[in-house]
Amino acid sequence: MSSLLSRRSLVALLALPGFALAKDRDDAPRGPRAPKAIDGAGYRLVKDWDFRTAIRDGEALRREFHTRYIYENGKLDRLKDEWQRYRDNDNHQFTPEGLALTAHVRSGLKPGGIESGMLRSRWVGQYGYYEARVKVPKGRGLWPAFWLNPEDQVWPPEIDIMEIVNNGRDSTRNSFHFVHGKGPRKTTTEHSRLDKHAAYRPGLDYADDFHTFAVEWTEDRVRHFVDDVLVVDRRYEWRHNDGRDAGPAHVLMNLAVGGNWTGAPESEAIFPARLLVDYIRVWQK
Repeated sequence: MSSLLSRRSLVALLALPGFALAKDRDDAPRGPRAPKAIDGAGYRLVKDWDFRTAIRDGEALRREFHTRYIYENGKLDRLKDEWQRYRDNDNHQFTPEGLALTAHVRSGLKPGGIESGMLRSRWVGQYGYYEARVKVPKGRGLWPAFWLNPEDQVWPPEIDIMEIVNNGRDSTRNSFHFVHGKGPRKTTTEHSRLDKHAAYRPGLDYADDFHTFAVEWTEDRVRHFVDDVLVVDRRYEWRHNDGRDAGPAHVLMNLAVGGNWTGAPESEAIFPARLLVDYIRVWQK
């Protein structure tokens, strides 16, 4: 017994602060704790894109992200009638608060006259809990978004984790949380805090501080969260309109400008406009 710990001694040691058996240390969770929406549900952190501590320069950014859409061989720099063109001309700025996706006026307030920043993850996955902490910019004509898009380049489906459109009717005081695609079964809403315009209005201005936006995406459901509040819960299947499984998705974060929905920017005074991204994280089962 002199060379071995007695059961009583071992129990006493385990009670000391900081003491743990090697096996316990190896099995301990690493990284950020799971959000309360999925805590205890068997999720593990698989991607932690932290723009304040881990990804702090262009080289690190490009190891993890593209800066154009997947279409046109990865060179598409806008969608539909948006005014901005996604570029790497001081459009991804590293600040103490995180990564700033930055829109600059380069050749006037007109389609093609504005350059902005976006992220498209090199990592792809299907299902999980996706969360970002961001601070959106003020200004008419701006359109920050956080969303999931199929890697196979066939649209729809699409999950809009967050869209904030400042068009004079909508503003940084409300957010949109859509899903797109018909699939073989009709999408049904089982819980919603959205108003009659499909907007969530939390009673604050998102541009005043950082906020978290997230979805829990499973085989038959998507639940949207804002600052840990469940805002809409839908039955939903990630399938193309012909019924095929849409496969893995990449993660997108972008600051769009102008176009039919957002309208024209009100003036050059709102630029440079910055969408600040603290982190983007993914948990999966």
